[in-house]
Amino acid sequence: MIDRAHPDAGSLLDVRLRHLAYLREIARAGGVTPAAARLGVSQPALSRALASLERRVGVPLVEREGRGRRLTGEGEEMLAFADRVAAQVEDLRDQLGERARGERGTLRVGMIDAASLYVLPGVVRDFRERFPGVELSLTVDTSNVLLDGVRRFELDLAFVVGPAEADLWSVEVAREPLHLYAPRSSPDDPAGSDWALYPRGQRTRALIDAGLAAIGIDPRVTLESHNPEVLRQMVALGLGWSVLPLPVAEREGGALRRGRLVAERVLVGVRRADARARPRRDAFLALAMDARRARPAGEGGPLDRGGASLPRPAPSGS
Repeated sequence: MIDRAHPDAGSLLDVRLRHLAYLREIARAGGVTPAAARLGVSQPALSRALASLERRVGVPLVEREGRGRRLTGEGEEMLAFADRVAAQVEDLRDQLGERARGERGTLRVGMIDAASLYVLPGVVRDFRERFPGVELSLTVDTSNVLLDGVRRFELDLAFVVGPAEADLWSVEVAREPLHLYAPRSSPDDPAGSDWALYPRGQRTRALIDAGLAAIGIDPRVTLESHNPEVLRQMVALGLGWSVLPLPVAEREGGALRRGRLVAERVLVGVRRADARARPRRDAFLALAMDARRARPAGEGGPLDRGGASLPRPAPSGS
């Protein structure tokens, strides 16, 4: 039985790190049985540990849902607490011995596709050469997903389309001009043409939509993709127009026609605002900043205004 009265301070202080780690794994796995398999413990032992944790905090943390289990509202709060404790334990470890010098341990870095494709590959290579004892874990996803990962202590550092929200610390790493691109054989007027763009809801798409609206273009989007290489291929095949970063669109010469500048996106490095100094993370960010200073114009550096412009379309409705 769980005592639903408020637990005393002694009970809360007796909550063990092992119990919190078990709760985190149950939440990740979606149930006790798969969590036990991942942890290498028996299902009854994990169930007893969960029951012990619930007795100590005085509230149920997990409830049944079909054949599985899900966290209660109190369980979600306890999970957030467990995530914070886990991050603080990691911070403590980072200040001891070789880990404190950044020579060992794990660094979890997230980046959008642009960063992984052509902005930061050299940074990843240089970091691995300088810190061979560090396990570098890379995640490529959309900006919003990566920012949530930073907040949930799942990522130490992320490179996303800015600006970042005020609850996170950020620094500018690169600026990318986004140009209009058309198939070589297409008419100059985009009216009536199909378009291939980033999906709605992405930060890059919001910048593109605003830029196109400002020059009177209302695109008829027939294909959406998170991957700029897919968008580029659609234009190269003559299946539509797009708005792309220059290094992606022009990496193979003149297959596409570059038009006018539509927008500029800023790539920022982001970490938690309350995060302590971490040598591994800070070294990776320093390498990214060094790469920015060395990057030529038009490759994620200062705004590139070159390229032959396609004719300006007439304002919508005129």
